[in-house]
Amino acid sequence: MVEEFSRLAARPEPQPVNQGVSLLTEREREIAGLVGEGKSNREIARQLHLSEGTVRNYLSVILSKLDLRDRTQLAIFALKNNLVNIEV
Repeated sequence: MVEEFSRLAARPEPQPVNQGVSLLTEREREIAGLVGEGKSNREIARQLHLSEGTVRNYLSVILSKLDLRDRTQLAIFALKNNLVNIEV
């Protein structure tokens, strides 16, 4: 019993998820991740079968929810919050 407690106590604390991520819908997280991968609005639209206007609307909502200025800040946010799926 003591060994088990010691093993559990030695585990690192889980990192708290940024509260901003919880504000986003699954689709918004997906789009944020694609921005983090460096994709353009056109590339995101093609990949998700949306119009470019719809992607722009999503980005406006995402930036507003997260209180970010531009897609560069969104890309950094996506990287820091593990929204990017980079396959190597």
